[in-house]
Amino acid sequence: MSEELKQGELEINSTEELNDKLGELTKDPSLNKPTDEEVELAQKDFEEAAKEWQTKVYQIGEPEDALEFCNYIQHFLRSRYLWQKDAWMGVIKLTEELEEAEKLISADKEKPLELGYQALEFTYFAFSNLGGVGLEAAKAFEAEAETFVKVATKVEEILEDARKALKEVEFLQQRWGAMAQGFYLEMEPEEEAPENMGVTEGGIPIHPDNAEAIAEELAKKEEAPE
Repeated sequence: MSEELKQGELEINSTEELNDKLGELTKDPSLNKPTDEEVELAQKDFEEAAKEWQTKVYQIGEPEDALEFCNYIQHFLRSRYLWQKDAWMGVIKLTEELEEAEKLISADKEKPLELGYQALEFTYFAFSNLGGVGLEAAKAFEAEAETFVKVATKVEEILEDARKALKEVEFLQQRWGAMAQGFYLEMEPEEEAPENMGVTEGGIPIHPDNAEAIAEELAKKEEAPE
């Protein structure tokens, strides 16, 4: 914990810890309280950050990659993604967004592929659920594995930045709430956990780097006697 926290300032690592500490400190009259001006400023900081985040789009690759990336993600949704339950809605929504992006990219060769946060999250989710049926599908995927890796790696990279931005907005909201209750708030940066996209039946981690190994496993599964 930081040694430079001023009186009345909290340092937390989770929402649960925030609630516990606020409950403990409400009975301590010795704490310095944020001024009305500070509370208003905290509210303004959150509202401005939230508004910016809601309209922010993220560039996926360079303009020269835009059409290839856009077309491949659409192809993946049509032929490689095994959706389940309510995910069908995400497939339709993301396809519509990609179709609009394709029109813009085709009209302007200097325009990169840009996606909003929700579209970016769903693209990553879809890529983590790679699947197919039969040997022919496995061979077809093997032929496009390099493109899959290139697109999926870039999506994962940009999503990491987008999630950090969202976390900052959430912290500003928590800070405003704490200050409105009479407390300062500081959140320690959390250690980044490695992404876990799951594993295949054969134990291969589902990750863009393992695209070829996954294709081989699918092929062997189809060839194996029942």
